[in-house]
Parts: sequence; structure tokens; C-alpha cells
Amino acid sequence: MEIGLLTLGDHRADPATGKQSSQAERHAEILEYLDFAEPAGFDAVFVGEHHFSDFLTSSPPVFLAWLAGRTSTITLGSGVTLLPHHDAVKLAEDFGTLDVVSGGRAEMWVGRGVEPYAYAYFGQDESRAVEMQQEGLELLVKLWTEPNITWSGEFRPPLNGVTLQPRPVQIPHPPIKVAVSRRESAVAAAKLGLGIAITMLSFDRKNLRPVVDAYRQAFADAGHVHAPWVDLNAHVHVAPTSQEARDHLGIYQAPFQRWVFGKKLGIPADEVDLPERITDFESPECAVVNGSPAEVVDRIGALLELSDFDRFSYQGDYGGQPWPIAMRSLELFAGVMGDVRGLGGPADREDAS
Repeated sequence: MEIGLLTLGDHRADPATGKQSSQAERHAEILEYLDFAEPAGFDAVFVGEHHFSDFLTSSPPVFLAWLAGRTSTITLGSGVTLLPHHDAVKLAEDFGTLDVVSGGRAEMWVGRGVEPYAYAYFGQDESRAVEMQQEGLELLVKLWTEPNITWSGEFRPPLNGVTLQPRPVQIPHPPIKVAVSRRESAVAAAKLGLGIAITMLSFDRKNLRPVVDAYRQAFADAGHVHAPWVDLNAHVHVAPTSQEARDHLGIYQAPFQRWVFGKKLGIPADEVDLPERITDFESPECAVVNGSPAEVVDRIGALLELSDFDRFSYQGDYGGQPWPIAMRSLELFAGVMGDVRGLGGPADREDAS
């Protein structure tokens, strides 16, 4: 099983003190967090994309290009690219370039986002986001795999005899993973031969196995020659003791999640009623992987028993928490990554395209 490191780049005030770093300071923290990954033994890093909000990472390729020059082995991915907001041609160029300059290490997660108002600001109809993403995915794959393309669609001007430059290094193309929370989305990704990425915070645990099983079955039914791929990512907090981890989350997790859910639902944060799977940190059903180093390994193992996955990605730099505490958690997690890999998973399968 691979292990990834994910940031969404939120820029929030510390709820315990009310203090907020500057944007420059927050960017420096994100770069430190990402820079930690390869020397510590992570397999991949992922940078999220948001617009018009207190998430600062609006341009993942910039972060990933910076990291490409400082690393040599780690996978460099977006987590996620908001595909409906982009021209697939420009995305194909940006990530194709990243793949070339990194020696074939680019990866793209795609999704529709959690901030409905962004569609209005981009002059788009949010009710058509699924169609926009599907058209963009199909064109993206075509641009990376075929020369001399003649194409027409609904959401961008037609192409006539176009060959994308530069050509990506990876064959047939850099891996694409579709962010999913429903069976239908997972099956659609499987039919295209793409991987899927699941976020535990927005995903009901009881649905994990049915969605993954449906994805793998649809992938097999489609007759793809390469293997399917499942990414699972979660908020993680590790402390020397489980009680310390839970005390920390009691301060920092709920305010952050109310803010995020408020954005999704379009209501004030103080009106959000959080589900128990996010707030009951002691429960083995909790979506937040937390505890002592040993307990965190056990909790990831429990997720793996629910439904196997190819990569687990850690997200730990959120909610305005004190940066030394966020980095201590990351360092403690790095200390048990060998145990996490030892849990198993379909690590010997070929990567999905």
C-alpha cells in the first residue's frame, strides 16, 4: 500500500487564540509540509484547489512544479483539480508539462468541488457540473493519448487537427483519479478506466465497501487491461497519547468542519449540525483517524478490512491549529508508516491510468 500526504491549504484563525497567520506565513507552512514528504518516505503528495475562499491553494500546478525541482521520486498530484472550472486543453498542457519536468511523476485527481458559488463566479451552471466534468475527462484522455485530434463538444470550442504539446512522459498518460462519494460516480470512472479517490470526511463509512466493490466490478466488466485503483484519504491527528490527540481535536476539528459544511450547504457555520462520525473521536467509526501512533495504525487497518485500497493519504494541516503541533503529528505518523504499509493492501497491482 502506498502512503500519500494531502493539503487543501485552508487559512483559518486558531479557534483557541483567535490569531491568524499571514498568507505568506501560511504558504511557507504548506511548503514545509510538502517538503517533508519525500525524505520521510511518503510515496505521493497532493495539493487541493479552491477559489474565492479561505483555502489558499488555487493553483496546485505551481506548488507541484516547485516540489518537482526539489524531489526525485515522489508522485506529484492535485487533490483535486476542479475540472469543470477549467479548459481540458490547458489542464492537459499544465500537467503534461509537470509530467515532463518531473520525469513522469504527475498525477491528477479531478472533482466538482464543494463550493457551489464558484460556478456562478466562473459564469457556469452548477446543475451541469457532472456533464462538464465528463466531457472534460474524455477530452483530457484523448489529448494525452492521441495526435491530430478533431473533436467537438458542448462546453468548449471544437478542435481541428490538434496535437497536444508537450506529450506526457507516462504511458498511456498520467494517472487520473476521480473523486467520488456515490456508486454512480465510481462506476462512471471505472468505465473510463480511471482510478477513484474517496474522502472519509464526506463519505459514510457503511458505504465504503459497496462503492468500492461496485467500482471494481464495473472496471472488470469494462475489460481494461490495467488494474483499478482506489485512493482513500482522511484527516489524521497523531499525538503521544490517544487522549492528547482527542483533546486537540476537540478544539480544532469541530470549528473547521462547521465552516466547511457551512460552505457546502450555504448556511452559517454556527447553524451546522455535524454528524457523529466526525465528532465522536473515541468511536472506531470516526471518520477522523486519530490517537496514539499505535492506535492510528489500528484505525487504518480497520478501514482496510472494510474495503481494500491502494493508497492511504494523510491530511493534517487544517483548522488554524498551532503549526508545531501539526508537524509533530506528521512526524509521529511518519514514524509508523512502515507499520501502515505492513497492513497489506493491493500494493503489487499495476497503477490505473
